[in-house]
Amino acid sequence: MMIIPGLKQQIETVIGTTLDEYEVTIEEWEESAAKLFDHNYDNPIYNGEHDGQPSEAKRDNFTEARSLSTGERIYFKVGVNAKEGNIICWGCSTEAITRETKGLIELLILNNTEASLEEAPVVYESDREQQLAELGQWLVQQINDPSEYESVPAHLSTVAELSTEKIPFLMQCETPDAHRIRSKELNKLLESYFGELIILIPMGDQEWVFLADEEIVMGEAEEDTVEARKDLLNAFCLGLYELVASEWAGVFHLSALLPCHPATQLAPATALLQESVQLGRAFHVAQHIHLPWNLQLEQVVASIPQQQRHRFIKDTGKDTAIFNDSETLTTLETFFSLDCNVSETAKRLFIHRNTLVYRLDKIKQEIGYDVRSFESAVLVRLLLLMYKVTKKL
Repeated sequence: MMIIPGLKQQIETVIGTTLDEYEVTIEEWEESAAKLFDHNYDNPIYNGEHDGQPSEAKRDNFTEARSLSTGERIYFKVGVNAKEGNIICWGCSTEAITRETKGLIELLILNNTEASLEEAPVVYESDREQQLAELGQWLVQQINDPSEYESVPAHLSTVAELSTEKIPFLMQCETPDAHRIRSKELNKLLESYFGELIILIPMGDQEWVFLADEEIVMGEAEEDTVEARKDLLNAFCLGLYELVASEWAGVFHLSALLPCHPATQLAPATALLQESVQLGRAFHVAQHIHLPWNLQLEQVVASIPQQQRHRFIKDTGKDTAIFNDSETLTTLETFFSLDCNVSETAKRLFIHRNTLVYRLDKIKQEIGYDVRSFESAVLVRLLLLMYKVTKKL
């Protein structure tokens, strides 16, 4: 249990009286809180005034009460030692403080306790866990200073798996606080999916790089071509995303690369994975799997200065407001993803071919480009991408 140095003296200076220090058991604190809730409603103790009988939620959380008031004295909870079952609290006369001062003291203790916990050293359960955490810290430093990517340092490359080819994945999570993912839980879930030990490298708050054997991911491909391997990796990511999404609430983003040698290529591979996720989130907000070979045009558009993008939109866009229509947007994106094939696009959208032709004619009328021709399709594709990223600036 950590007591904040100097805080007690600071509070005593503010309130002008001495705080007595007490140590009670968690059971004693809960019993006192329950007794006060049940028999002394005029002295509310749980984050605000009561209205009628205390709720079951409050009764079940007496340990979380920040202060207890007995009428004559008030006690502020400073720290909890769950292992020993004790609570440290500071107390003074209720006449010495006002209601506003009480709230200020609670806030000061809460904020300082959280800050102290953040500064507490991390305890690792194994040498491997510590080494992977240090590897993640090294990766973050490499990516923040990308002047020249280095090989994994010798003191971290002792993780034997880094010496063989692996498929690198990146996962970024946007989970609510109540559903935040812990590395140990994620590692267990991933190993159940991969069916083997993986290398899970924490990169920061809700972001991980993990490495897996190519044989597990690819299996035995019918065709040993780059395109076939990309298709298999995409299918594997789809299954992996569905698994994680079924376990935790929130939004997840995945990216992956073809096999690389982690010992020498881990830093640039991770940088490319992060860039792919950033591009995917900027240009394709409804998608959650972002593979770099599907984002090459987006990468080019993102590198164009903002002023030049605005100029391109102005010179070629005519009426880009049409892109705000969800039906038009879906039609164009599906049409482009299927190589401008009218029949296949109609099937994918579950509409009649003539309906699709009508939509394409309407787009031509609005912006002056017939996307069924190659040159116009290229211009509209670029225009759409620039519009997506520019309107968010």
